[in-house]
Amino acid sequence: MAQATSDVEQCVKEWVDIWNAGAYERLPDVLDESATVYDPGAPGGVLEGRDEFESHLRELRMGFPDFTIRIEKMLSGNGVVMIEWTATATHEGEFNGIPATNREIELRGMSKTVIRDGQIVEDRVYHDFHAFLEQLGLTDG
Repeated sequence: MAQATSDVEQCVKEWVDIWNAGAYERLPDVLDESATVYDPGAPGGVLEGRDEFESHLRELRMGFPDFTIRIEKMLSGNGVVMIEWTATATHEGEFNGIPATNREIELRGMSKTVIRDGQIVEDRVYHDFHAFLEQLGLTDG
């Protein structure tokens, strides 16, 4: 049975709220225990399972305590939600072994999120990781 569009969109909004607030206690409600998250900012680019994702999000929020995703556009159908987003943050702590630069970043990206039985089973995040490093002053140009 197909899930109502509003239900899958609400799931993604809750997912974004978890990223924004670091609301780890809400992960079991939204993210399937064996979900896969593909993110160019994650070590190796792939996070397998809820626990691995939570560790990544904790490290991200330690490095960027004000990390915020703003949904610009959303399109959904058949349990798949595509969002266009803008993320902003200030690099105030270590992240992925990179010491704080105290620089602000703004990234535009997209995500394709697959939802089954009310939970996210796959999330594919697309953004220019080189632009991220460039904004932190970690590239040659």
